[in-house]
Amino acid sequence: MKEYPTPYQVMENLAEYIDRAYRDKVEKHEGVIQFHLTHNREKLDCYLEFTAEGATLFKGVAEDPTVTLKSTLYHWLDLAAGRLNPLVGMVTGKLRFSGDTSFFSKVMSEDMFGTDISEYDDPVTGFEKRPHKHWKIPENVLVINASPRARQGYTEFYLEPFLKGLGRTGAAIETVYLAEQRINRCRGCWFCWLSGTGNCVFKDKDDFEDICQLYENADLIVFAFPLYIDGIPSLLKDFLERTVCHYHPYMIQGPCRTRHPRRKKKKQAVVVFSVSGFPEPDNFTAVRGHFRQITHNSHQPIVAEIYRPAGMYLYNNPLLYRELNEVMDALEMAGEEVGRYGKLSRKTLKIIQEIDSVSNFRRLSNLFWKEKIRKDERTY
Repeated sequence: MKEYPTPYQVMENLAEYIDRAYRDKVEKHEGVIQFHLTHNREKLDCYLEFTAEGATLFKGVAEDPTVTLKSTLYHWLDLAAGRLNPLVGMVTGKLRFSGDTSFFSKVMSEDMFGTDISEYDDPVTGFEKRPHKHWKIPENVLVINASPRARQGYTEFYLEPFLKGLGRTGAAIETVYLAEQRINRCRGCWFCWLSGTGNCVFKDKDDFEDICQLYENADLIVFAFPLYIDGIPSLLKDFLERTVCHYHPYMIQGPCRTRHPRRKKKKQAVVVFSVSGFPEPDNFTAVRGHFRQITHNSHQPIVAEIYRPAGMYLYNNPLLYRELNEVMDALEMAGEEVGRYGKLSRKTLKIIQEIDSVSNFRRLSNLFWKEKIRKDERTY
């Protein structure tokens, strides 16, 4: 369990930043800053000693400090962070100085928490903003099928015509069934970041690296999965969590919010393909939002989102055989549209997502499940 930091531990942590920034200064100044701080009615006396070698924090009271500060711990932290103007602090009584106050500006850096990460620069590209404007037919497509039922599920059934249409563009398509792979769960140890290598502690101990070779070479990645508890299956979540090793730990600005720079920069796009047992399209709302967050942070624009509601119902209802064929034809057309143009037409998407009647769905679905249980059937 993480221990709650004490006030002195906070000062030690801050002193490390001050020392690092001070060592970078060309001109060094020797002296001592004495702190008489209070926190939760307890006193904390400590001082920072500056020498040619660096800055060091000590407990207690220095014999002849260059400057002394009396304040609460919080007010000192506000001053150090630049949230509290020193003049305002003095006027309001939050900060009380004695001695040579100019010593602060001589040894403290205005940007003690700054660092140069320009070598990891990874700006937003035109392809990420408008992929269809910069689209080229993908040479390599990787399909990540995250259905726990792998080749036997409805995800595979509805995905097949889509891939058939995509294949007509000449793209080489390879499918990975996560249910058939061994992928250890991320331990959150940050070895991939802290080692500076991007290597995972599970390197060569499961199938993740083999999948990554295909992943890194792909121009288009299709994430295909059934809707599980209103979200993505754990198989896919485990895989995506392991991809944190593909990024540096540093923070940069993305199109909408903060994200990490990539270790390998490649122009890649994503198709999200999901099937649900429920009839309402709103059931995909959480997945839609989740994947838009994921792909923002992975620098991969989504070029198509295909969400097919009531997948089992459409397949198992003999009265909807014509509608089933229309959907399958539209999925094949969708694959070709995405491959050639990097986008999906509204007309095609409308056919894919259509459902005849929610009330009919409930009535016939209830009959389907009741008969399955009555006959003690294990296949569906």
